Formats: sequence, structure tokens, C-alpha cells
Amino acid sequence: MPPQSPQEFREEVRSHSDIVGLISESVALQPRSGGREYVGLCPFHDDHNPSMRVYPERQTFRCWSCNTGGDCFTFVVEREKVTFPEALEILARRAHLQVPKYIGGSTPEQETNKAKLFEVLNWAQGQFQKALLEMPVGAAARDYLQQRGVSAEMIEQFKLGYHPNDWTWLLDRVPQQYSGKLLVDARLAGEKDNRKYDNFVNRVLFPIHNERGQTVSFGGRILPGSDDDAKYWNGPESVVFHKSRLLYAIDKAREAIRDQDEVLIVEGYTDCIACHQFEVKNVVGTLGTALTDSHVTAIKRFARKVVLVFDGDQAGQDAASRAVERFLAQDVDLRILTLPEKMDPADYLETHGADAFRELAAKAPQAWDYFFKATQKKIGFDSIDSKQRVLDEMLRLLAQVPAMASSVREPLLIANLAQKMSVTEAATRKWLKEIRETGKRRIRVENHAVEERSFAAEVQLITSDRLSSGDRVECDLLQNVLAAPEAFRFVNEAVSMAPLRNRILRGVFGKCVKEFEENGKVTLTGLLDLMPDRDLKSLVVWLDEQTAAKDLAYKMSDSGTDEAGCPRLLRQSIEALQNREERHSQQNVSVQLSQSTEGPASLDDATEALLRKAAEFHLKRATKKNSV
Repeated sequence: MPPQSPQEFREEVRSHSDIVGLISESVALQPRSGGREYVGLCPFHDDHNPSMRVYPERQTFRCWSCNTGGDCFTFVVEREKVTFPEALEILARRAHLQVPKYIGGSTPEQETNKAKLFEVLNWAQGQFQKALLEMPVGAAARDYLQQRGVSAEMIEQFKLGYHPNDWTWLLDRVPQQYSGKLLVDARLAGEKDNRKYDNFVNRVLFPIHNERGQTVSFGGRILPGSDDDAKYWNGPESVVFHKSRLLYAIDKAREAIRDQDEVLIVEGYTDCIACHQFEVKNVVGTLGTALTDSHVTAIKRFARKVVLVFDGDQAGQDAASRAVERFLAQDVDLRILTLPEKMDPADYLETHGADAFRELAAKAPQAWDYFFKATQKKIGFDSIDSKQRVLDEMLRLLAQVPAMASSVREPLLIANLAQKMSVTEAATRKWLKEIRETGKRRIRVENHAVEERSFAAEVQLITSDRLSSGDRVECDLLQNVLAAPEAFRFVNEAVSMAPLRNRILRGVFGKCVKEFEENGKVTLTGLLDLMPDRDLKSLVVWLDEQTAAKDLAYKMSDSGTDEAGCPRLLRQSIEALQNREERHSQQNVSVQLSQSTEGPASLDDATEALLRKAAEFHLKRATKKNSV
């Protein structure tokens, strides 16, 4: 039998994963409507009245409150905070299915290479730990960790190690199954002028693990007295290591983060280890680089509340201000904690203990409030001039924050700032507009400045059924597509002449086209697989819910078909879209005619063509009315 394709394996896993059984393993479900749906408390928000619905017939779920929805894969991704390939593997093992060697879209050769890299990195981790704990050469490194207060338990838990002051120490120890080239590929070694040399020489080593606990690289810290200028040195990026996406100790902190719905992010390895040593386990660290958008995107999978912990010195305060600027528009509850007395987390925990540290984190101010108070302290707030400068500084922050203009948070921040400054929201908004226009940061679409609504907000408008008449026509059409997927070709032909205008619904329709072109039909499971994020998955489930609630499949069948074989109910939906497009076209014609009549009285060819088009539209409308 030929090996399964990734798509075939995914469908096999889906067929073995009953969604009611899967969700009931973690959520108490109650049947409704004779078992046609189940209800339970949603695990993705603080739910007190059961708002999650599970549909066994369609093998989907959706929460009516937080709008999370999808299929079995979506549930595992959101519940376990894992990637899709990891969710696929979890469900496969749950169903006792043999997992292929590669399930993430990579070639077998690429997966084999990754597996070898993980192997050699894990081997190296063992060698470094042995050098630290068992060899005389590791005595200085052991003394350093003892001086920093790192316990033997933490050394074992975090697999700390040491690389001796020898530029070929690891290369000389490599067993036969690993080559020198593999060490270079894993960034354990470097190469220059055809000569290989060890990386991380004479450093205490902090293994870096991915979310699954696999060793992907190391961070090295020089020992006191070393003449190396670089205090910390992280391994270069590789096939398995991307420092802009990874946070230190995420594999050890993920459960605590999920349980507390809060993550604390510190700046270094030893600070992170100190937190875990004091039983503050929802803590991760950056890898010697500034926090990136990818970091925040990754951490949002685990918790909404993010507390950035900075040292109490001036460098820490400056880093806190930069973090506010970068992440103010992110869809997280961002807090800023700068420690008192110029302490770092390890010093504070040693001096004041874990409870005091947790209390500080709980009281950490919101990022916006932190920046406001820091600006007040820097500029002053005791005169009209200083207050104007504070207002100007806060608005300049809003103007330069990436994506703030399109964030649903901006109106809330403007209202908050206006209240703090005792000025009107209108005046605040006007001054922000002037700052943006001066800085040329205003978003422009077709040469007109507009404030774009966020993507998630637009999805929410649709699922809450707050639609314009034009959008409702498009939404009804997509629901009819799900009711009669075998007739999609009729819709595809019509939409090519009358395209959808709502960008969200147009995107869903584009996925319908892709599914139809690849598989000759449109299916709910196929659409869910094609949706790139949770918002669109939830939207597709909502569309399917509406289809079922309106009993459109039965009505579609009961309506019969026209001469071309298209269900009449679907044809009516197509015609509604075409009529809307004709009305829109007629409005454009009317505008052009009004503009043309402002000129000379004589009619040119273009004006005559517009008049003919208008006459044809009205004749067509009259014919339709008479035929009713």
C-alpha cells in the first residue's frame, strides 16, 4: 500500500476523533435537542453560563461568547496551546494510529535531518552537564552557580552545563554516528578556512528548549575573570532554532501559564531560573534579544495577561518604555513591572521572597498607565506647558505604535487620556490626527485617509449578525453554498461577474473556490483546514450553524432546480447578489451622469452610453416587477 499523503492522514485522524468524546474529556457536556447538539462551559474564557455548543453531526464546536470555534484540531490547538502538527500527532496517538515520520509538510529528508540535529544537541547537553557536575575542570562553573544561588535541583531541572576552555573539546568527543558537519549544522561548532572549532568555549551553558522540551540551542555565560567582551552568547540560528520565536523555559512554564492565564517575562536566564526556584513557575525569559512581535504572538496562545518584568535600574526603565511602544496595540493585557531599589528578579526574590514578588506582579500597572506616569515624572505636571507636553508625548506614542490606527483599543485609550488630561475626546482625537498627518503615518486606501477596523472586529460584526444589507446578501449566499455544496459551480460562475465586497466574506469565498478546484466539491472539513486562523474557523462554524438553524439543506432540496440544474433557492441567492451589483453599478452611472451634465449641453458618446446603461437598468427593473 502506498504511503498516505498528509491530507489522507489528517482525514483518517479526523474520522477517528469524535468531537463529543474529545471535548467531554475536559468539559462536562449535556445533550440538547435529542442529542443533535451538546452544551458545556467554554474552557477558553471564564464561562459561568454554558456558552459552548458541540455539534456531533458536523463534528464542530463553537462558543457563542468568546467566538472560539472549529473542529477537533482547533480544539486541541486552543486547549493544549500547540501547533497544528502537534495537535495532529496528539489526536493520532489518542486514536492509537501510527504516526508517519513526517506530518508537518516537510520532506522525509528534512525531517530526518531535524531528527539528527535534535539527537546531537541532546547528546551535547549531556556532555556539557557531565563537565559541570563531574569533571574537575567544571569547578569554577560550579562555584559561579553556587554564588548566584542556583540550587542543585535547578541545575538538574534546567540541565545546566559547562564547556571547558578547549576549542576542540566537543569535536574530540563526538561519537562515530555524528559527524563534524552535523555539529556545525547544529551550531555546536563553527568552521573557518576548512577548520572546525567548538562554540560556547569556557562558558556556563543554559540549554534552550522548544515548547516540546527538545534541545534546540544553548546560551553561554562567561565566567568571572574572563577576558571575553561578550558576557552572554546565544547559539546562532539553525533549522531547529529561531530565537525571535522562542522564549526560555517555555516548556517548563507552559502549564503554570495556562492555569493562571498569566505569564511573566524576565530578561535573562538566571532571573528566570531564580523565579522557578522560588516556585514562581509561570515565568519565561528572553534569549538576549528584544521582545518581538513573534514572541507576543506565541505567548498569546497561552495567556492574555502578560507582565514584562524589568530591572529597577535606568536601563530597565528604558527597556520598559520601548516595550510599551512596541506592544501597546497587541491584543493582550500588557503590564509593566519595574522592580524597586534597582534590583533584578533574582535579588528581589532573595531579599523579599516569592509572595512579595507575586504581589508586585499582581499590582503591575497597565502599559498605558506606566508610560503616562513615566512621562509625567520626566516632564512634570505642574503647569499648562508641562501638561501640554505630556499630552503631546502620549499622542506621539499612539501615532507611532504599529497598527494602532486600526486597533479597536485606540478609542478607549483616547477616552482614557482625555479624562486624565481633563480635555475633550474630540480635541484629543483632532490633535492625534494632526500628529499622524504631519508624520505621514496615516493609512491611505485609494488616496483617502481611513481608519481600518481590525480583522477580528469585522468577524465579530458578522457573527453577531450586525450586517449591512449588502453584506447580508453575501452572507446568505455563503450559507446557501454550505447547504448545496454540490452546486458550487453555479455560484463560482456568478461571483466572477459580481464579486463579493466584504473582505472577510470574500476571503471565505476564496477558500471555497480553492477547495472546489482542488477536490471538486466544497466541504465543511475542507474549509476548516484551509482557514488560517481561529477567527475564520469560528466564522465558518457560525455560517454552518446558520445553515442548520434555517434548515437550508431541506429548503434547498424542496425548492427544485431550474433549467440549468441549479437549486432554485440558490439561484435566488445568486440573483440577489447580481441585483445588488447592478444597483451599485447604477449608482455609479448616476454619479457620472450628474458630473457630465455640469459641462456643455451637447451629449458626447460617453454620456450617451451612460444614458443607455441607465435606461437598460430601469427597463430591467420594471420587467422584473411586472413578472412578480
